[in-house]
Amino acid sequence: MSIQKKYSNNKTKWLWFFGFLVVFLVLLIGLYVRMMSVRTAAFEAGMEKQASPVRVQEPDATEVWRTNSFLARIEGGQSVNIMASTGGWVREQAAVIGEAVEKDEPLVILQDERKVLKLKEAQAMLESARANLNELKRKHEQNQTLVEKGIVARDTLQSLSNQVSSERSRVEALEASFNLMKWDVEHLIIRAPISGKVSDVVPDVGQEVKAGELVAKMVSTSDEHVVAGVEPRWARIIKPGMKVNFSTTLNGTLERTEGEIIGVSPDMDSASGTYKVEARLINNEHNWWPGEIVNMEVPVELLTDVVLVPRTAVLSDNREFFIFVYKDGKALKVPVSVTWVNENEGSIPSSMIPEGSLIIIEGHVGLAGGQLVRLTE
Repeated sequence: MSIQKKYSNNKTKWLWFFGFLVVFLVLLIGLYVRMMSVRTAAFEAGMEKQASPVRVQEPDATEVWRTNSFLARIEGGQSVNIMASTGGWVREQAAVIGEAVEKDEPLVILQDERKVLKLKEAQAMLESARANLNELKRKHEQNQTLVEKGIVARDTLQSLSNQVSSERSRVEALEASFNLMKWDVEHLIIRAPISGKVSDVVPDVGQEVKAGELVAKMVSTSDEHVVAGVEPRWARIIKPGMKVNFSTTLNGTLERTEGEIIGVSPDMDSASGTYKVEARLINNEHNWWPGEIVNMEVPVELLTDVVLVPRTAVLSDNREFFIFVYKDGKALKVPVSVTWVNENEGSIPSSMIPEGSLIIIEGHVGLAGGQLVRLTE
């Protein structure tokens, strides 16, 4: 009995030992799992913080014209030399070089007191002659009635009729003389014959100007056009009526406007090997001056089912073009073929963009395929 009791006690001790051992192992495993969970969460949080920030765009398919750019020059319209119609001394320069003026606005104002005095004299003589003519007409009508009554002889009436005719001729001559003098005085103010810009004002204030002398020069701004030289392969596809875009940069600000092709010269310039293309500005809203150099963008090919991306989104490893796309929190490197539609944008066939991805357009520095990234606004 004592042996059995001793065996039972030992068995109970071993059971307690194994029980404590199992509890200890369970606690140890629990602590390990907890520690790994905390470390994993900390690692993921750290990786989230280390994920590169990127900005993306939707891969929306569209159609767009591919354009080619040519350097072009703004050329002025009609150039006009303005002559003095009458002589005088310059009293005022009403416009200065570079000033935009409308048709009939004053450019140069002359003065000549002699012409003004002669005009006043001619006006007085004309008014006197008109009064004499009216008086003779009145006497003629009065004597005509008296002749019918037999009170006045017909010779007297005929004499008055001759006087009326003579005075009428004198009035007409004085009117012509008055109008000539009036024209001289009115043309002491030399006006713009067209709307445009003043390119030169010749005489100074106080200087004498004679009739027929050059006093100013103007360039029309209503007929400014753009001229470019293009290679034969482009000249063949440029047609009259095509819409084009013009652009230039002034003090860091981009200026753009629209235009329309007027025509392509069939004569090739032997020195440059190019053909002259002329276009008109639809709206010179930026007030470009003749001589300014601008970019002329001409549509040359219609691309369909493509995604437009900024030039900065397209990278190269000297063998091929590629882009990065965002998918499932990671950056994926995707080889692509690119057709440049203009200086700032390229087009990629929409079929080359992985489904469900977004195109990374900013944040490429140091980026690698498979790297964790996070989106920014």
